[in-house]
Amino acid sequence: MFRLSFVLFLIFVSGNIFEHLNAAPQPEKVEQVVAGVLKEARVSWWGFDAEDSTPFLKAAIDSKVPRLIVDRQSAPWITAPLFLHSDLELVFEEGTELLAKQGLFQGLNESLLSVSNAKNIKIIGLGSGATLRMRKADYHSDAYKKSEWRHGIAFRSVENAVIENLSIIASGGDGIYLGVATKGVPCRNVTIKNVICDDNNRQGISVISADRLLIEDCVLKNTWGTPPAAGIDFEPNRPDEQLTDCIMRRCRIENNAGAGIALYLPPLLKSTVPISVRLEQCVVQGGKGYGFDFVTDDTPELIVKGHCELIDCRFENCEDGGVRIRQKAANGVAVTMKNTEIIHCGKILEMAPIHCQTRELDGYGGIDLGSIQIADDQERLPIKLSGVSSFPQQIVGQLQLTRNGQTTKLSIDDSWLAQNYSKQLFKAIPRVEPNPKDFVPLATKLSETVDSLPVIWLRKQGTFWIYAEKGTPIRFTLAVRKVGTQAEPTSYSGTLTLPNGTVQKFTIPAESIQKFEYKLDSVSETGIYVLRANVGNHAVRLVQCTQPVAFPAYPYLNLFASPCRFYFSVPLQSKEFGVRIRGEGKEAVKASIMNPEGQTVWSKDAINELVQFEQTDGNNNMSGLWQIVLERPSRLVLEDFSVTILGVPPIFCTQKPKPSN
Repeated sequence: MFRLSFVLFLIFVSGNIFEHLNAAPQPEKVEQVVAGVLKEARVSWWGFDAEDSTPFLKAAIDSKVPRLIVDRQSAPWITAPLFLHSDLELVFEEGTELLAKQGLFQGLNESLLSVSNAKNIKIIGLGSGATLRMRKADYHSDAYKKSEWRHGIAFRSVENAVIENLSIIASGGDGIYLGVATKGVPCRNVTIKNVICDDNNRQGISVISADRLLIEDCVLKNTWGTPPAAGIDFEPNRPDEQLTDCIMRRCRIENNAGAGIALYLPPLLKSTVPISVRLEQCVVQGGKGYGFDFVTDDTPELIVKGHCELIDCRFENCEDGGVRIRQKAANGVAVTMKNTEIIHCGKILEMAPIHCQTRELDGYGGIDLGSIQIADDQERLPIKLSGVSSFPQQIVGQLQLTRNGQTTKLSIDDSWLAQNYSKQLFKAIPRVEPNPKDFVPLATKLSETVDSLPVIWLRKQGTFWIYAEKGTPIRFTLAVRKVGTQAEPTSYSGTLTLPNGTVQKFTIPAESIQKFEYKLDSVSETGIYVLRANVGNHAVRLVQCTQPVAFPAYPYLNLFASPCRFYFSVPLQSKEFGVRIRGEGKEAVKASIMNPEGQTVWSKDAINELVQFEQTDGNNNMSGLWQIVLERPSRLVLEDFSVTILGVPPIFCTQKPKPSN
């Protein structure tokens, strides 16, 4: 009898629950909301449909009720993209799920929740939270055009906003995106608290432009799909965007395909508002990238200002390394660390717990490592310097290094750097900026037509010099190769600059390996025609050309997965020259240099950092035609690498010029 009564009780309770979860629409309350009598409403008053609740959600949002509750139902609220407005508190009951409708979100920028040019927005989950879920696996299928912008929540130029107590799962872009709708207007005064971003496609959180941002007690994990695939990425797109008063506190970042925490600042200029980013008590665990990856694009003339602080942070089992700081000038953004732990980061010997990296920037540095505890069982220095061609400046810190049960204390200062890295610093040989006219003597010795050039892919931008005599045609073919999984634009841009300075523009279709043909039937003047093709993050090659071609390598030539042979000329009376070759981390190249007699005078395998070959007038065989042979390394992979020539005009040809008469 007791058992029967208990079963009847359960049936009664369950019936009441589902009656509540599937409550009938209440049009009389909707009328009161529209009339402004009620300041709080439930979406179910408009209705609920387990197949598609988009009309009810949109009508409830458009009612402009100040506080709108998405009440829990027996099934998820399935919806098309939704757009929020100012002065709205959107509340999800505990256990509620908002789910992207299958087959929709075909637009490249369609997000689950979008807010633009609005103020006073709250998106909050009650109790143990609620879930916003998209369908990442669908967006990776052939049924969808590739995109990295189908975000869970997209804020653009939003002020006074809160996102709290939610799980944002499987978006086609970022879990949360903070960007710009109106040029120069950042997201301002935004708090993100107790949010889980899991299994998102591009980032857990992307911060494009923000002022007064607080991110607390969040979990950012399992990001994969489209690079950078970071837990969080602070990455402005334009110099008029900003990262000011941004604080991230007590967050866990786990198992992301890219970096745990990334700051990517190359788009910023010295005119940009100085950045201010503070990371407190954050933990990065696992993942294939670096725990903390910081990069600017500083040059002596262009230095980003501001400060970035890491306080009481821990980086553990990050595959590439614990901390990487790239291309940062000593008088640029001040990077300061306090009480940092780096535990078993940098899984292969060529990596390191801390990586200081630059593309030959004079004056690299300005890094206060503070007090750091490092656990590393590989026999290597705890700090790796790569690409640092002159002595770094203002790198200081106190390291406690534990290896195989033994602990050593190290004081990082100029004397320690000089003791351990002096052999890595190269002789300073100035770059020579080539003039297109420098190519003419070589061009007249080359074959007049090149029906098929070697397969040489140039990363991001290809620049080619084409020599043509008046009255002859120029015809060339380009091909674009997609690199990585980033979405492609509809087209790429190209220019052909004539000897008189006139610029002819053209567009290149974006399809991968798409051949693009261009022709001038008869050129009006003799000289060098400069061809440039910009292909975003991808690679471009010159497939064929009817006239002699050169590759200017200034300031360096960025290549991608291209074994090849280049010829370059060292003029008479040259005093010295150098060749710099740079790989990076797991990406390497084998390089050999041959003198004018065809003898190999230098060779190095698996170059995965900056190396330099030097030749002076004290050596034999100084002037003449030299060769660089670039091959696949015996270990690591051939992908991104760069080559440059110092001291002489860096003009590469793929054909051997004919000897002078």
